Amino acid sequence: MYWPIHFPRFALPSTSVSSSRGYLSRRPLRWALFGLLAAGALAYELQTSAVQGRLLAYYASRLSYEIVPGASPRIVFPETGPADEIRGYKALPLLSRRAVEMGYRIARQAKQSAALARLIRWGISPPYREPAAVGLTVRDRRGSVLYQAAHPERYFRDFNEIPPLLVQTLLFIENRELNPQAQGNPAIEWDRLLKASAVYALHKLGFSVPLEGGSTLAVQLEKFRHSANGRTNSAADKARQILAASLKAYREGGAAIASWKRSIVVDYFNAMPLAAPSGYGEVYGLGEGLHAWFGMSLKDVTAALNSPEVTPAKVAAYKHALALIASVRAPTRYLLHDRAALEDRTQRFARALARAGVLDARLARALERAPLRFVSSAGQIPAASFAERKAINAVRTDLLGLLAVPGLHDLDRLHLQVETTIDGRLQREISAFLQKLHSAEFVEALGLNRSERLLGGADPTKVNYSFLLYERTAAGNALRVHADSLDQPFDINRGVKLELGSTAKLRTLAHYLELMALLYRELAPLDLPALQRYAGSAEDPLSQWAAETLMRERGADLDTFLQLALERRYSASPYEAFFTGGGIHTFQNFSADENGRILTVREALQRSTNLVFIRLMRDLVRFHQARLPYDAARLLADLDHPLRRSMLEGIAEEESRAVLRRAHKKYRGLAPAELVARFLEKRATSPRHLAMLFFAWNSEREKGDLAAWLERFLGKPLPQTEIDRLWRAYSNPRLDIADYGYLLSRDSLEVWGAGQLFHEPNLSWEDLFARSADARRISSAWLFKTRNRRAQEVRLRTRIERDAFARMTPYWRRLGFPFDRLVPSYATAIGNSSDQPAALADLMGIILNDGARRPALVVHALRFAEGTPYETVLEAAPKPQERILDAAVARALRAALADVVEQGTARSLKGAFRMPVGGKTGSGDNRFETFNRFGNVRTSRVVSRTATFVFYIGDRYFGVISAFVDGPQAGRYRFTSALPVSLLRFLAPVISEQAAPDSKQPALAGEAYAQAR
Repeated sequence: MYWPIHFPRFALPSTSVSSSRGYLSRRPLRWALFGLLAAGALAYELQTSAVQGRLLAYYASRLSYEIVPGASPRIVFPETGPADEIRGYKALPLLSRRAVEMGYRIARQAKQSAALARLIRWGISPPYREPAAVGLTVRDRRGSVLYQAAHPERYFRDFNEIPPLLVQTLLFIENRELNPQAQGNPAIEWDRLLKASAVYALHKLGFSVPLEGGSTLAVQLEKFRHSANGRTNSAADKARQILAASLKAYREGGAAIASWKRSIVVDYFNAMPLAAPSGYGEVYGLGEGLHAWFGMSLKDVTAALNSPEVTPAKVAAYKHALALIASVRAPTRYLLHDRAALEDRTQRFARALARAGVLDARLARALERAPLRFVSSAGQIPAASFAERKAINAVRTDLLGLLAVPGLHDLDRLHLQVETTIDGRLQREISAFLQKLHSAEFVEALGLNRSERLLGGADPTKVNYSFLLYERTAAGNALRVHADSLDQPFDINRGVKLELGSTAKLRTLAHYLELMALLYRELAPLDLPALQRYAGSAEDPLSQWAAETLMRERGADLDTFLQLALERRYSASPYEAFFTGGGIHTFQNFSADENGRILTVREALQRSTNLVFIRLMRDLVRFHQARLPYDAARLLADLDHPLRRSMLEGIAEEESRAVLRRAHKKYRGLAPAELVARFLEKRATSPRHLAMLFFAWNSEREKGDLAAWLERFLGKPLPQTEIDRLWRAYSNPRLDIADYGYLLSRDSLEVWGAGQLFHEPNLSWEDLFARSADARRISSAWLFKTRNRRAQEVRLRTRIERDAFARMTPYWRRLGFPFDRLVPSYATAIGNSSDQPAALADLMGIILNDGARRPALVVHALRFAEGTPYETVLEAAPKPQERILDAAVARALRAALADVVEQGTARSLKGAFRMPVGGKTGSGDNRFETFNRFGNVRTSRVVSRTATFVFYIGDRYFGVISAFVDGPQAGRYRFTSALPVSLLRFLAPVISEQAAPDSKQPALAGEAYAQAR
């Protein structure tokens, strides 16, 4: 409100001398009267802030912003301040730019008025009501909250929620003149400010006076939130804080001052800085401080303080709240390093409050005896289990990569709302189902323990399950469910490398049909003579078959050609040995009934027949071998081939490096006696083998040194005759490291490397390799001798196969294979190269979408700083789909996968959905095995057991469901892909309701699940 001040008019006297003298004699009186009026006006202004209020309100009215489509033509972001940094306002330009680089666009943004942009550029925080409980909020496709990092229950929503005793305490300690009924600018207490300014000036002049704070609560809020490091570092900082607090007070005019003063108290309690407990991060606000430092809830503390009685709960609540208020001036010192000083400061405040009548005498006396009880850990354990939060954790992990935020704690503090494609209801339903599968009673109710191919009688608590479901939408593949039952942060769907068994046959088949489509487009235009010449010169079976087929089927279109490719026949016999992966291997079918069959590729996919796909992979490898940049056949046949020597040298170098690396890892850092014992193992007490090591590792040799060596490691002296015999046997100077390696039955490079580490236990890998040139040359010299041609050919064939797989890998990678390399073995066709459930779902999405990869959608909108002058909304920019496979190839794969459900390994799913369903099953019994020279298993260690079903449902939904047991306990389970297929059958009603919410889907296979629920 503006009050006008009227000054009296003074009539000038006449020009007569006498009158003039009278006027002059009255001038001091008039100036005194003018001074009194001015002083009164100033006092009135200091008390009411009438003039400054009008000016501030006028200026604040020009500090506005609006939300406009697209990127803002005028927006300025703060450059400092704890709140601006933690909430992401300062980093918003960088965060937005990063999101745009990752495929988002700015959909809406705040456009600031010129005055507001200028104010922020001056380093003054804009006048708006800053939200208290902000942080990362994740919403599902319907807008429901899936995750909220902030805890609203730890903040006061309005003034009436704060216990009056807390308000009185705070105002007594920090701002006694902040009276809602009083007039005046709440940002300034002139007496405190003038006193603090005078003390500061004396301090700067060198006087030894203690500094005093002159800041009101409103100004302290500006310092906590928007000054560098939450401190006042200069007079300019103080001026900015006062102006910012004043503009906030008058942003709605003088009539709203009383309401704003209450808001200041609320904001102060919600924003006070309270240091960082170990493993928690910075704490702001009384409620969060009570939780983090004392393990108390704001709700309980508020209830206790509102009690009229002096109860132990009220005493404890007030003591800890008062301690936090008292710690604000130096929270790190008081809360972390000097808690005795905090206790003393709290007691002094309590006594002062009692003397002032703020505290009841009984309460004050009780506070003297009440101790401060800190908790040892802030305990940020989520309310829900990790298994229930898998979708949320996946989204948060994606956001870390999207925004390049340092960690999850920093991400959670951002003022950010995220809109996702997750279906919250379906996510909760399926997550709950997967977790119930750990219950023996639930497993019994579903009948999953009736067969070894399911769970049998094995412990259900050790089996973990994962589930992904996507929906094809106009914008892309929207993730609807991301769940697993593992109650750990680990993500089974995309965070682990698993051997998923026969699902690899789907990748093999996709690559096979992809090559067939390539051959078709290359050969179909040729005339008959050209096709005959091509067929006669083809170096691989696939090319020859393609040419011969097109000779017979003139005019066949691509779809027909691919169907013919699926009808190619292979033997399922397990009685053939295959050279692959560097040696001779044999393979088995899952069912012995298939051993004598000749099956088409289509039938082999339905039955998941291993040997057909092993032979198909051999053909694929031969296709790529025929297209290597060198002639593999000539390389093997011609001893003088110019590439042969260089390739063998490269192979020898790789082998040498691998041997040395293993030796360095095995022996580095060991004491001499421990190293010798580990190297010789059972022969560590053999004088003969110890003597060999002596001569292999010591270039300067004396008979006395040999005797001392043997006594050192045997623990007793040997007869001289024995020493003489060992000297004669192994001291021949013509023996080199290769000879000693032969005598010790070890690789000569391992012998040499262990010797280097015997003398220098902490030798680095780089130094070991640098000094190994002569040893490497000696150890590999045998390979280049003509008599070792077979050894050469084994290595060359292995290298050729590896080069073929390297040529194959980019094809698999384009189809979503998640790793950089394929294991160069035919066993890759049955799962030896491992996979990830999420990657299999990616492949199924390509197949369902006619061979094109649609963008995967999880986060489709980011809302930064909503309700602030920095508000920025980013949305996923439309992305074109990427052609991966020929549409005809995708159609052929889709039909073949439908046969797996109709009459193959997933036929128990037939009829569970009222729409076409297809997929591929896979089981993995994964073991680490060693073999003897005859190919027999020497040792077998169980690694894991997996069962997977990758599927599509209708023309919109696709995903993958898996079961997984890790470690030696996996040996107790015999489940196959029948388990995940059965689980999907139980989930059919739930998914069908999502796929067609208006349809009345009968329970059918889901009846048992419905009853179990």
